[in-house]
Amino acid sequence: MNQSLAETIFWIAAVACVIAEVAILRSTFAARPANRSELVPASSRSGELAWAVIPALGLCAVLVATWQRIEARQSHTQTMNHSDMRHSMQMPSVPPAAPGS
Repeated sequence: MNQSLAETIFWIAAVACVIAEVAILRSTFAARPANRSELVPASSRSGELAWAVIPALGLCAVLVATWQRIEARQSHTQTMNHSDMRHSMQMPSVPPAAPGS
């Protein structure tokens, strides 16, 4: 996969994840507490916030690690590209093999 395609896919995925996380966090923080009933179990407000914030932090860590890997790959590719180098010294050539050997 070429570098620009990898970066494009990364940014599309990152934007989609940010939009989804913002929607999740918005709905969590904007939700009004329901009337408690003895018949229906309800989770605590702090539990709901934890289940919304912890995955968001984990996703941020994955996105940062992925971006670092993409950048490392790009710098490695640039380092390994020797096509524009000019060799000032003649490279030794290997003599052709003798027929019948």
